[in-house]
Amino acid sequence: MKSIRAKLVLWLVCGCAVGIALVIVLTYSFARAELRRAFDGELQQIARAVDLREDWTEAGRVRIARQGVLFAVRAYDRAGRLYFETALPSMPPSIAQSTTPGFAYAETDEGPWRVYTHVSPQGIVQVGQPVEARAALARELSWRVVTPLLVFLPLLGLLIGWLLRPGLAALSETTRLVSGRDAARLDPLPTENVPSELLPLVRQVNGLMARLAASLEAHRRFLADAAHGLRSPIAAIGLQAELAARERRPEALSAAHEELIQGTQRAARLVQQLLDFARLEPDAERAPHAALDLAGVAREVLAAHAVQAEERRVDLGAELPAELWLEGSPSELRVLLANLVDNALRYAPRESVVTVAARPVGGAVEIDVVDDGPGIPAAERERVFRRFYRVEGDATRGTGLGLAIAKAIVERHRGSIVLDDANPGAALPGLAVRIRLPAGAAGPQRDARRASLSVA
Repeated sequence: MKSIRAKLVLWLVCGCAVGIALVIVLTYSFARAELRRAFDGELQQIARAVDLREDWTEAGRVRIARQGVLFAVRAYDRAGRLYFETALPSMPPSIAQSTTPGFAYAETDEGPWRVYTHVSPQGIVQVGQPVEARAALARELSWRVVTPLLVFLPLLGLLIGWLLRPGLAALSETTRLVSGRDAARLDPLPTENVPSELLPLVRQVNGLMARLAASLEAHRRFLADAAHGLRSPIAAIGLQAELAARERRPEALSAAHEELIQGTQRAARLVQQLLDFARLEPDAERAPHAALDLAGVAREVLAAHAVQAEERRVDLGAELPAELWLEGSPSELRVLLANLVDNALRYAPRESVVTVAARPVGGAVEIDVVDDGPGIPAAERERVFRRFYRVEGDATRGTGLGLAIAKAIVERHRGSIVLDDANPGAALPGLAVRIRLPAGAAGPQRDARRASLSVA
């Protein structure tokens, strides 16, 4: 189980520990540097303070330093004759007598020493000190500085953990609000008094609940529409089945069976259109887009409706180029054209013409489906895109879903669809469905391939 409070405390304490470690290193380094300057100054002062005139007549004298003194002193002349030296501490024998003034480091069996040599007319004085003595004092001073910080570190962790409790209370409150919701409560979470760090998460949760509410509403609306749309066809099928069961005459029985078959086909078409519309809901998974030949898709749709057109004695024609490429979903565009052609054939009078035309226009593709039927009044042209909407007085059999499905598909392809009169001013003005879809990258790529092939 991961805890934000525990992580924050751990990272803050670790950060403080790293900071304290850095303080220890820097304090020790600074302490050693300061002690080196201070002790080097004392070495110089001691060496210059020695009066050799008192000692050059009695060579070889040994002096005992008083307690607490950390320096060893040795005096001699240029010939190497020893005037005196201290004991406790004493200069290690491995440190050679020198006539060169200044500071130097000397390696001994006891470790490195720091030595200062002072040259005067009376003689030479060497003052030395173990480097370890300086390091020990530097460590002692550093620990005196760092010890309070080390003691404060665990107290700091407890203090941080305690201070984080009110800061994380808003997260606990938001958790309580979310856990108290059920599937029926999708209203947004309150954003008042929410910390700025938590506000983006709350807004995202509210957005998610809004999308979920819209999806559930779409599903409820779909079920209501499906129930409304299927009620009449199923009732009609039941009535036709009862009539067929009562008939005894062969001619009437055959007619009843034919009506039953047509009713079943109408119900199957309605169910298929409902499924098509369900796949076009905003939350439904989108079909992948690919480069496709719209002219080829249109020819397939026209071929599939050839029998229907022949039964209604309608001239179903096309004005299509050899190829017409765009980026889109083949299945959705096939459903789009099938719905528009089916609607045109349903409303086209006998011995009339239905034409499907398509052409490239700039970076887009325009599609026209034109019939010679009664058309749609201008005042109704926005309403007919609603589900199950039928123009008043329309006796043609249909579901009221064809144009709604067409508009949904066009919008998923970022296109536009408008309705217009095919024959303005005529008794039957007809209907022209005009669609404009972006070609995407498929059009230019296809043109480039064709150009390269022609050059080759």
